[in-house]
Amino acid sequence: MKTLTKNANAKINIGLQVLNKRSDNYHNINSILIPISLCDIITISESIQFELRSNVQFNITDDENLVMKAAKKFNEALGINKAYSIKLQKEIPMQAGLGGGSADAAVVLKMLNEMNGNPFGDEYLAKLAIELGSDVPFFIFNKPAIAKGRGEILEFINFRREINVLVVFPNVNISTKEAYEALKRTQEQVQEIDYYSAFNTGNYGQIINDFEQFAIEKHKEIREIKDILYENGSFFALMSGSGSAVYGMFDSLEDMAIAAEKLDKYKTYFCKTI
Repeated sequence: MKTLTKNANAKINIGLQVLNKRSDNYHNINSILIPISLCDIITISESIQFELRSNVQFNITDDENLVMKAAKKFNEALGINKAYSIKLQKEIPMQAGLGGGSADAAVVLKMLNEMNGNPFGDEYLAKLAIELGSDVPFFIFNKPAIAKGRGEILEFINFRREINVLVVFPNVNISTKEAYEALKRTQEQVQEIDYYSAFNTGNYGQIINDFEQFAIEKHKEIREIKDILYENGSFFALMSGSGSAVYGMFDSLEDMAIAAEKLDKYKTYFCKTI
């Protein structure tokens, strides 16, 4: 039986604006998505029945899990009825704004495509991916991109590889649905920020995450983490996605290690941009 193992990389957001609410009840966004080295590990084997095994409890049925949804979506697209045993080693914290579930779903699509002779190109896989979640298409390509629309309109960009990134998970979860509702966006669009230019010119003060204030009001530790990152040499720090993970970028690995020591009551991950 065929078996394949691949990594599913997390992402961070460099800036995140929620521009307006759409007539379909989704929201238009503006963000830069950057893959980082933190990853889940997925192993898929052909099997006589569908099975999902993991080192974490998801508290949902297998049929509700994005990984299983992705596998069945692929079968449907190809018109086949194969079953797979999927082992998911979770390292990316869940409900953290790092895209772990979306990354897993995208990589399952790519793995099954490879296991079945690569019948589909990435563009077609991205069309399947958007049916699973707004940011799943990004992980099909896994390259730095400006994201617009629901997050599926991607403009790939040149971005510095191997920036040192300390990701800090404050052990709290934030509901994406609640975060969007708190912004109370209407159909009138807010003015877009050019995050790419701001980052490249060092104007980091222009780079905001619209969800951050809501998150800080609910969980003061998010502000504390940002402050400690900046106090210990981070040149840029921000909450990722709708939270709750916060990351800091460092020129110095030594500074990053010192910051991690001061944040040892939280889960920390030493990463790089890829």
